[in-house]
Amino acid sequence: MSISQIDAFEHYYGVQLPECYKSFLLHIGSGGRSYLNSGDGPFFGIYPFGENLDDLIHNNVEKHLKKECTLHPHITETQWDELTNPFYEEDISDEDYEELNGTLYGGILPLGSQGCSFIHALVLNGPYRGMVVNLDRGELSSPQFSKDQNFLDWYERWLDEIISGKLITTSPSWVGYPKK
Repeated sequence: MSISQIDAFEHYYGVQLPECYKSFLLHIGSGGRSYLNSGDGPFFGIYPFGENLDDLIHNNVEKHLKKECTLHPHITETQWDELTNPFYEEDISDEDYEELNGTLYGGILPLGSQGCSFIHALVLNGPYRGMVVNLDRGELSSPQFSKDQNFLDWYERWLDEIISGKLITTSPSWVGYPKK
């Protein structure tokens, strides 16, 4: 991975990647031999840079990736339901669905799969920029923000848990999820 590849991505999508994620890409890696060519990381790994951008936003990624992220760590179930209920209206048009989807997941870069409909992603814009958020693409459960303040802290915690042999792999105690 080179800085010119990162610069080209940022220019094309009109975003500025968080510095800690750029450092990861430049000094640790991008991609590997795992599921969807993912590199080492929690669950099914970290996607190769710039791939699987449509995991959350299916159309007009260029338009929605640069939006400010509307999600936040203290979102209540009621707030989440208010944001997602319009998706289930009987007469919603494809265009309205795509716009709602882009607004809900705008400003968020998919990082990797957790299996089924769950993924981890990086907030690109807004007050929680740089934080990792765990999302259910089926919108059935509200977003779960990692307690870590940035991508590298999240990744390092995963490494620490792997090295210690104490990685808890049952929900909701997966790495990056808050312990309840």
